[in-house]
Amino acid sequence: MPDPKVRGKIATLTHWVALCTMEDVVDNNGQMELTRRPVTWLWAEITMQWNLPSFIGRNGYAIQETQDRSTHHISIRAGSALIVTSAAWVYEERRKSPPRWYKVIGFGEADEYIVLTTHLLEMSDKAQPPTNTLSPRPQGVKL
Repeated sequence: MPDPKVRGKIATLTHWVALCTMEDVVDNNGQMELTRRPVTWLWAEITMQWNLPSFIGRNGYAIQETQDRSTHHISIRAGSALIVTSAAWVYEERRKSPPRWYKVIGFGEADEYIVLTTHLLEMSDKAQPPTNTLSPRPQGVKL
């Protein structure tokens, strides 16, 4: 949860994140792939639960922990008129550190904030950003 002494200050929203949904996409070859589509990009506050450390392996994936254990709280402004019930993933872009993927476990409201309870799942330079419908898609053309 956000610190009650600084709650309501926009200066605490320092992380650039994308709220994503999970969709099943069937392409031309009949292959089904799961894609993470961004709904919106916004500023958020990310706080770690200090009593529950998250262990990240050498490849950048979470190890030795369960998927339903909360590791971080992500707070966004409630006035953004978003329905977060369909949010499945949160993608965070960082300036100097590798990008991160968080799995949304639950959510709640606290004053002017919507607080997403999440689990840090991937932290790696190879973490792919969410796929947008307008982004180029790889084609199976042999050159």
